[in-house]
Amino acid sequence: MLFRAFCLLQPIILLNLLWGSRTADAAISAQFALWVILTARGVSSMRSQIFGKVLYKGDPAANSVALTFDDGPSVPYTSRTLDILKEHGVKATFFVIGKNVAAHPEIAGRMHDEGHEFGNHTYSHPWMFRIIFSAIRKDIELCQTEISRITGSRPRFFRQPIGMNNPGAMKVLDGLGMVMVGWQTRAYDGVDARTDAIVRRVLEGVRPGGIILLHDGVDEKLGLDRSCTVDALREIIPALKARGYNFKTVSELTGIVNMQPVPGQEKFVNAH
Repeated sequence: MLFRAFCLLQPIILLNLLWGSRTADAAISAQFALWVILTARGVSSMRSQIFGKVLYKGDPAANSVALTFDDGPSVPYTSRTLDILKEHGVKATFFVIGKNVAAHPEIAGRMHDEGHEFGNHTYSHPWMFRIIFSAIRKDIELCQTEISRITGSRPRFFRQPIGMNNPGAMKVLDGLGMVMVGWQTRAYDGVDARTDAIVRRVLEGVRPGGIILLHDGVDEKLGLDRSCTVDALREIIPALKARGYNFKTVSELTGIVNMQPVPGQEKFVNAH
């Protein structure tokens, strides 16, 4: 945790306080500099364990990977993604936005019916550094409600919007019994959406046991086109299979139970 580093410096600071103010000031300055460095590292990396446990990989010996998709469900990209996954017999983990689930329950129902895994990606996709604990919790819980209407269960897995970690969100997740999920390999398909670039980043960055981040949907305010991600997926899956990789959901990859049944909650009946 972030504060362990501070604890290591406390004896030094106490000694310096006894010996003189200049050395005490230097020690305090060193502690502050360390705090800045660790905080920046913890915020910017979805592999960092500074703020708490973040899942980003499983056992590399299994030679498996997990495909994950953020921001769905959306029209038409999630359905096209599901078509490709079905064609190749691959199960994935979808970190859904709650308001998109509410808008497209039939697509979310198909995701569930075809054996894919759900993760929570908040209800409204907010910039979490601008909202307080209670607002973060409410947004997460609203997404949980929408997922449970589709599946009859609530996920433990959560992925924070915008690709940055937040100690406030980690504290809320601890209280909800949830787990932050990051990634080993990021396609940056929301930044540079060229098909060849997406394919290259995934194939160059992937390692055994890794979690791969792609996007099947959008925050509808942004109106992004995910066609290149869909096209890239047609190349990525065969290429990874040719390397001997198996595909698993995040829960299968990590051995951590995700979906937890909600007593008395009947799942959405999909009529697709």
